[in-house]
Amino acid sequence: MNQNDLRVIKTRKNIENVFLSLLMEKDFHKITIQDILDRALINRSTFYKHYTDKYQLAEALCSEILDTLKSGVIDRLDCDTVEDAFMVIKPLYQVLEDRSEEILALFTIHTDSIHLYEDMSDFLQKSFYESQKLKNKQSPEILDYLSNLYASLVLTAMKWCLKNKGYEELTKHTQLFMKLDEVFEYTSI
Repeated sequence: MNQNDLRVIKTRKNIENVFLSLLMEKDFHKITIQDILDRALINRSTFYKHYTDKYQLAEALCSEILDTLKSGVIDRLDCDTVEDAFMVIKPLYQVLEDRSEEILALFTIHTDSIHLYEDMSDFLQKSFYESQKLKNKQSPEILDYLSNLYASLVLTAMKWCLKNKGYEELTKHTQLFMKLDEVFEYTSI
């Protein structure tokens, strides 16, 4: 199967869109392959040419979102000021906002291997910890605490923005973020 073939791309996108719409309607565990087939108007063999099962489908979608987050966060952690950070994360938030319904639906999946929200939190914590480890003279325990706090703040803001299409509203409150930045700056003394 040629992954660049337009028919393959359209079929794959159709399967993904149908799965996401089903996920917005019912619990992941209650979605069957037959549900996807019926709504996507495809046969079973077509589905299995693209995905092993619904778990692989969900994992692929979650992985794509996580990769998007990773690229934006790495750039953001290299910023020295809140203003620079906003300039870096603005395109990231726009991409995330464009896919808000998809991301919020994927946040609802909780299995042994699929847990997008927790994966994002883990990535944010580890990235912040690593970026601050050399700059921050605090103990590893305090740095771990700050990393958890950072991940919680970012995910809370992100989830609010996704639910409320609120990135622009959030950027109006830069003073709040400047104060938070001061807190993190202060703790790195």
